[in-house]
Amino acid sequence: MKFSFELKTKTSVEKIWGLYSDVNRWFAWEDDLEDISLEGEFERGSFGEMKLSGQPAMKFELVSVIRNKEFTDKTSIPDVGDIYFIHELTSENGWTTIRHSVEFVPNNRADSSEDAGFVSQIFSDVPASIFSLIKAAND
Repeated sequence: MKFSFELKTKTSVEKIWGLYSDVNRWFAWEDDLEDISLEGEFERGSFGEMKLSGQPAMKFELVSVIRNKEFTDKTSIPDVGDIYFIHELTSENGWTTIRHSVEFVPNNRADSSEDAGFVSQIFSDVPASIFSLIKAAND
């Protein structure tokens, strides 16, 4: 199950990527981020940990990183499933399209209506974070 939001901007892919690839700059566009760390470089296979307001610290793995195109991080919830946070950039005719998606893959079962509620809660701040990302890239 996947929820996505996309927005077009005149902000360059390179400016947006600069905010993505430096996790210490995530505070500029993730309003509920309290703490974040990454072990190693911003590349596939690196692990990190983030703490969001009102949530326990969560470990994540960068499962895909393609410079100036996309990155995906995965958080696994034991006995529940995996949550993928997908960040994609495309450029065409002077416009950059930013798409952020949240995908939930449950362990050993089909998606359920309860999963839709769970994913929608996780996804709820995604549109605001994209607007904040654009603003931070242009400051």
